[in-house]
Amino acid sequence: METSPNQLSDPRELPIVGGHLALDFANTVDDPLGPQRHDHAATYDDLVSWSTRVETVTGAQEARLRRLARRRADDAAHTLERAHELRDTLNKVFGRIADSGSGAAETARHWTRLRPFVTDAMAAATLAEEPAPSPGSPAWRWAWPRSDDLAVVLHPVAVAAADLLVSDQLHRLSRCARCPWLFLDTSKNHSRRWCDMNDCGKAQKIERYVARRAAARRGGSNR
Repeated sequence: METSPNQLSDPRELPIVGGHLALDFANTVDDPLGPQRHDHAATYDDLVSWSTRVETVTGAQEARLRRLARRRADDAAHTLERAHELRDTLNKVFGRIADSGSGAAETARHWTRLRPFVTDAMAAATLAEEPAPSPGSPAWRWAWPRSDDLAVVLHPVAVAAADLLVSDQLHRLSRCARCPWLFLDTSKNHSRRWCDMNDCGKAQKIERYVARRAAARRGGSNR
């Protein structure tokens, strides 16, 4: 299979660094502004792989969804299109909040784009008992056990996004200082600057070092 100009044939495993399901889905394009750009949700199979990795889809569901997608190619293509719409919405909603704060009017306007995904998710949801709830945590959770619903890969993400909008964690929403990825900053002083210190953090320090060396050489040559 040919690889598009923006798709790597052998991409790295996508880092999961957002600290929240909705943000991790928003971050499914790796190196979005760089030469190693790769969309880890470019196909329906990609969506199933990602959902299995973050454990919103079980192993049994995974096999069933892949088989269904092959038989119902049009439905799978529609779900993929909706997935990209959802991802774009998450980046716009939470990106704006990370950059400018949670202004009521702007957030409400973006919510109208997110609401259909949440409505579909809750219409398909059932309640499942937590196997071993910890003290003070809910004994029940939302679940999507239907084995014939290709959109099950989207439902947990949409509900998680709605929960985050009204969560006391929203003020911790941040954007990486080097790339557009979003994350929850759970550091004590809200001082986290990068999506991953060993990724963008290290790369930015190297870039600054190289820039300083270049500036020093230019300064020396002008003396």
